[in-house]
Amino acid sequence: MSTPDPLQSTISSLDLSISPTHCGYCGGQGSLSQGMWVERLTVSDYQALLDRGWRRSGRYVYKPCMSLTCCPLYTIRCKAGEYQPTKSQRKVVKRVQNFVKNGTKSKEDELSSAKTTKNEAASNNVDEVNKSLKRKEKELTEEDGKETSETTNVKPSQFKKVEGQRKAKTLRREKYLEKLIKSGKEEELEGEAAIPKNKPKHISALIPDQNFFALNQKILQSENDSAHKFELRLVKADLTDKHFMRSFHASYRVYRQYQTVVHNDKPQDCGIQTFAGFLCDSPLIYETKENKVLGAFHQQYLVDGLIVAVGVVDILPHSLSSVYLYYDPVWWGKGPNLSPGTYTAIREVQLTQQLDLPFYYMGFYIHSCPKMRYKGRFLPSDLLSPTLLSWHNIEHCLPQMEAAKYSTFADIPVTGPAIALPSMEVGRVRLCVRDRLTSYEEWKGEGARSEEVEQYHALVGQNLAESLVLRWSGRAESDDESV
Repeated sequence: MSTPDPLQSTISSLDLSISPTHCGYCGGQGSLSQGMWVERLTVSDYQALLDRGWRRSGRYVYKPCMSLTCCPLYTIRCKAGEYQPTKSQRKVVKRVQNFVKNGTKSKEDELSSAKTTKNEAASNNVDEVNKSLKRKEKELTEEDGKETSETTNVKPSQFKKVEGQRKAKTLRREKYLEKLIKSGKEEELEGEAAIPKNKPKHISALIPDQNFFALNQKILQSENDSAHKFELRLVKADLTDKHFMRSFHASYRVYRQYQTVVHNDKPQDCGIQTFAGFLCDSPLIYETKENKVLGAFHQQYLVDGLIVAVGVVDILPHSLSSVYLYYDPVWWGKGPNLSPGTYTAIREVQLTQQLDLPFYYMGFYIHSCPKMRYKGRFLPSDLLSPTLLSWHNIEHCLPQMEAAKYSTFADIPVTGPAIALPSMEVGRVRLCVRDRLTSYEEWKGEGARSEEVEQYHALVGQNLAESLVLRWSGRAESDDESV
């Protein structure tokens, strides 16, 4: 092209020095990473950066120095189409749904409600339960008779053991019948087609399907008779977007409360400018592909018209990438164990599925930090090898991370096709020197070289080095030495 593409990815400056900083995971001073400041970035280029272990924070894109940092940060992605919530994750969804439906109740209200529910269930199903009880009594009698006949010639000590087993079985059966009464359900008749108890549960069986991609619209998630009105709204993370700015200050208030209460930040450290730069000023260039708008977004969770949580996400060509979550600690603290992190992650997997994207990127998995291990329970998931840049099943990787905090997973099978890395040609790095597009080979001329440009080339790889444009001062190492 005769003129530069105005929509190309542009790197404004590099930050490749390795200086230890404070680690938010272990609390030490051994966090090591390298990064770069981005002027603008296509969604395709950012997808490629994610697949090389990079991650963005506002306009700053960084890559951990995996073999040196105190807490290795492994890129993790979940296969959204194959994801099935675990039992504990389903409980989290149920707790949130119950809290939205029933609201905050006193202990007396809860006891009264539970008693009423129990009585109603028993009265509505009294005939069915009585039939079930009679049937089970007959079965238990037959089982007791059988056990008695089989134990007539055994020693007293052996008889006591068998009798104890019989009583245990009876107790288990009584508990089962009591559960039937409480739930208001009739036990299945023997011979009837039964649904397997351990049948996998999909997200659609747990939460409403009304989580589709609809920009700037409130999507109702609660039932009409719920104590609270629960809605979702997806907005662009764009300070020039009028729809985003309508809720900007309300969203900021939630962010400030979250940072000060949950992370104990000082108010001056989480001002509105910090919020805007960190979570609202994205370098991603919006584009529409296959009826989907790609770029940076805020998924807002609203209860009774007020924002109670915001999931910051990037929608990319092959994935939805989680950037950050902040929430109202007061609202989420009203209910018992509402677990906003797990709940919103499940909703983001759902959004990934509905966008027909194969992967949900959960940021970094930090095995050395117990509070971050919940990400490893979103299965099936893979971890990125920091050296091979290949993906490996997390369940196979866990033993190695238990043995040593840093691993390349070199001896663990690769999931998916093998990665074919192109040959490295540093001369093809794209530069912009004094507002003129050039290549590293053309710029360095005879004898000149830049160790920083070559290090940048090694970090981003050949394909990205030819796609990204690095704004460069044009100074070689020889120039620096003469100053």
